[in-house]
Amino acid sequence: MTRQTPTPVARFPTSFEIGRHLVKVSMVMEGRWTVAVDDGPVPGSFGTQADAWEAGVREADRLDRSAP
Repeated sequence: MTRQTPTPVARFPTSFEIGRHLVKVSMVMEGRWTVAVDDGPVPGSFGTQADAWEAGVREADRLDRSAP
């Protein structure tokens, strides 16, 4: 029985500009993603990059609504 070596996971963040905010989505391990908005982490982790991105967009919208 041969053992397969797992492929390395790319951990470089992908950045998106959402309005006046910078959303960074990062893979922390296979199937786990985190997101930060303006370098502030959004609580939790997400199963897909799309879910993490969506959480970042929601947080950016929330920040816009709470701005004076």
